Amino acid sequence: MPTHAGQIAFFGGHKKENENHPFEVANREFEEESGVSSSFVELVGMLDPVRTSKNQPIVPVVGNLKLGVEDFLKTAKSNGEWDHLIALPWDEINKVEMWNWGWLKGKSEHKILTAPIAPGRYLQHLDHNQEGHVLWGATARMVWNYLSLYYRSQI
Repeated sequence: MPTHAGQIAFFGGHKKENENHPFEVANREFEEESGVSSSFVELVGMLDPVRTSKNQPIVPVVGNLKLGVEDFLKTAKSNGEWDHLIALPWDEINKVEMWNWGWLKGKSEHKILTAPIAPGRYLQHLDHNQEGHVLWGATARMVWNYLSLYYRSQI
């Protein structure tokens, strides 16, 4: 996306006037941005809203992919909003030691969650798995919030 080029983000976008629930938005955006039918996703819930650095609210919707990850990565086609599609295994994102705090400097300075993603540690829809990435900002906050709920449910 031109508004956040080079950043890791989930499929998603703005609600349209005829949509009454975040699940409707999530289904539409998934299909538009991946080219894959939303029938391959079982929507299971929502996380607490997260705000971007520009104070835009995001309502994260969580779903289970009913298609193998490798098949999804082979099938997905960009609608022009993304260049690379990656899938990070649970064993990678779930390492608490990979998470840290960083500073975002702009009009104001504030702390943000960060998590490095090492080359070769993720699956990708193209064979360019030699790049490292950094998960940060609102996307990192959504993942962190999901992990927090996961661990609370394990107690």
